Amino acid sequence: AWNEVINGPTDVKLSTLADPTWRDKARTDWDNRTRSSLSRIDRPHEMILTISETGVGPLGISLQDLADQTGLHVSDALADWVVANGLASQMMGIPERLSESDVVRAVRDPHTVFNINDSGAHLQLFSAAGEHLYILTHYVRDAGLISVEEAIHVLTGRTAEFFGLNDRGVIAQGKIADLVVFRLDELELRAEERAYDVPHGTWRFTRAPAGFRATIAGGVPTWIDGASTGAHPGKVLQPIKR
Repeated sequence: AWNEVINGPTDVKLSTLADPTWRDKARTDWDNRTRSSLSRIDRPHEMILTISETGVGPLGISLQDLADQTGLHVSDALADWVVANGLASQMMGIPERLSESDVVRAVRDPHTVFNINDSGAHLQLFSAAGEHLYILTHYVRDAGLISVEEAIHVLTGRTAEFFGLNDRGVIAQGKIADLVVFRLDELELRAEERAYDVPHGTWRFTRAPAGFRATIAGGVPTWIDGASTGAHPGKVLQPIKR
């Protein structure tokens, strides 16, 4: 039933969500749907209400919390929430928990490559921008499980070496000056927000600057204290033969 709404015409989505016959079917489908490890339909406590088009809310609670507060079936609670908050509203799944010892082991494994993602493939699903900061804010600063030197190397030098970018990745004479300047206690992984700067008027998820004091690409400052300098020295890189 929910697939009918998602894939159906936009102009009838809200009326469908309010239709008692559709709701009966939606509850039945929700309770009897084949479970999948990729689906959170049977884990509504991991689905967080994050964005409201109308501002009605509530936000910041799980779908299960909403169902408990309203006394409704999870499907009905979600339908009511979408009707009240608008079709452009959004909820997000809580990321899967990782074993901290496994992450530390991966950081110290010379064959592990960090700091790459496909965030350009899902601009309106979630923003992977800045998620590598968790290594610095949690594993280095808050938990003290790895050193700042280990974290910086796995995010920069090891990645550059893996892709054959041998002219950068370390601070050394003759290397390209791709640098960031920061204080560890000032870094913060910001919440996702929408930026309406995509061509043709649509939007993407992004995050506000995380607290870096400076970003320098090829020796040219591009961001200073969270503000763009207007410089765009970046270019497509290719592996360099040793």
